[in-house]
Amino acid sequence: MRLETGNLPYDGFEQIMETTHEHPLDLEYSLPDYCADIQKILKCIVTPEVSSVAVLGDSLTVDGAADIRVLYLDAKGTTVRGFDTKKEFTWTVRVTGGAEGAAATVRPYVQHMNCRAVNARRADLHITLGFAVSVCAVRRTELTGSIDHEAVETRAKNVDVTCAVGMFSHTFILEENTELQPGRPPIESVLRRAVRWQIESVQVSEGQATVSGKACIDLLYRPFSDEIPPEKFFVELPFCEVVDCAGVDGSAEPDVSVVSGECIVQPREDSVGEYTLLNLYIKPCLRLRFTRSGSVRTVFDAYATEGVLTAKYKPVSLEHELAQPARRIPVKANFSLPENDLERVVDLWAESLSVSAFTEKENAAVRGKFTACLLYQNRDGRYAYTERMMDFTDAHPAEENCKYAVTGEVAGLRFTILDAGTVECAAEVTVAERVRTVSAERTLESAELDTEALCPGCAAAVYYALKGENVWDIAKRYSARVSAVKAHNDCTEDVLPEDRPMIICRK
Repeated sequence: MRLETGNLPYDGFEQIMETTHEHPLDLEYSLPDYCADIQKILKCIVTPEVSSVAVLGDSLTVDGAADIRVLYLDAKGTTVRGFDTKKEFTWTVRVTGGAEGAAATVRPYVQHMNCRAVNARRADLHITLGFAVSVCAVRRTELTGSIDHEAVETRAKNVDVTCAVGMFSHTFILEENTELQPGRPPIESVLRRAVRWQIESVQVSEGQATVSGKACIDLLYRPFSDEIPPEKFFVELPFCEVVDCAGVDGSAEPDVSVVSGECIVQPREDSVGEYTLLNLYIKPCLRLRFTRSGSVRTVFDAYATEGVLTAKYKPVSLEHELAQPARRIPVKANFSLPENDLERVVDLWAESLSVSAFTEKENAAVRGKFTACLLYQNRDGRYAYTERMMDFTDAHPAEENCKYAVTGEVAGLRFTILDAGTVECAAEVTVAERVRTVSAERTLESAELDTEALCPGCAAAVYYALKGENVWDIAKRYSARVSAVKAHNDCTEDVLPEDRPMIICRK
């Protein structure tokens, strides 16, 4: 006789694929007629922009473009100039492990870059982009929570879990014309630009989420006059987006990230014909992941007190995830400049941040590094560029049997001129950790009871138990009820605290 089981669904996020992908970009760029000749290339800044990520069938396709900006010295060597271009890319990889209902997260970065001036009018660029790819889906597992039969004893446990609610993406456009502050010189060209995102609030209601935040845009531009050094400019664009999220309600816990996507910054003329306006066009994508904390019950052992029970079990992985409060890690290092002739710092920025989490003995640690980039002017009025790697490690006590995942960003970057040959760089890296516990359990998959077969073991016996034995194991050995064994032996504990004889009587 096949027994009816009380099945409970458990929805969890399943990691289908986690890998990296390389994509080369090679191009030769010839300067337009209006650009000055190249004497020396100072810095090449490459920003990969992912415009679309699609999982169709068993294929993942990624489209986007690399924004390339090159800072160089003109023929006189006393002025910083720049040119920019974009190189589109598209690539496809096979998704392993089944991709139905899957969603992918792709984090682009620059793996390798070589930029050189072939002559005064042409630059040769060899770039390798890297993409960290994570594909996951919501997978349902049926757990057996009970067996409704008077002749069957079950052993079950409750496990705290994080249930998957759903994954969603939402692309929107931010566009605005912003004006320079009075007294700032007009813009000839944008030498460098970077976008950082701040999520300020997420309000979840029935079937939708409202995400509020701002885009922080930091840029360096070149004025029309060679006598005026490059100027820095900073602007914030607020946004408030309503995202449709089917199946989500107010009890769901959101995890939101932003992928910048396409970004265009163009100087524009004002009412008197001067380029004091900037047209900002950004096409970001919100990635939303919703979970719900709960508890599930699973029957992991069973036997019959009448007849013979044939049970089949299956292994299951139950996950519990907890987001830790974001914290800031201070990082500090010095630039040592040659010839001790620093006049002024023109620009300081960070790029290529990478962070990872690991456990060591009783501690969990975050390890990371990024490149600090310094553009400065010496006492002769000439411009120079230098950079240095800044690394950090931050440790704290670890939870037992946990895995850590971490994301981060350089939230603050500032400099202090110590002397003519030393610049101190101080930064704050904001890191957010997620702690994940994976419990390897088993659950009853099916059970059949043969009521005509005789139960194994004696109907009455005395068993000499040892300290630490479980009453369940003793009762199962003799096909007796756990409650009866406890009652006959005046025992209230599940685990015996001492050696003792146990009376077994199966009625």
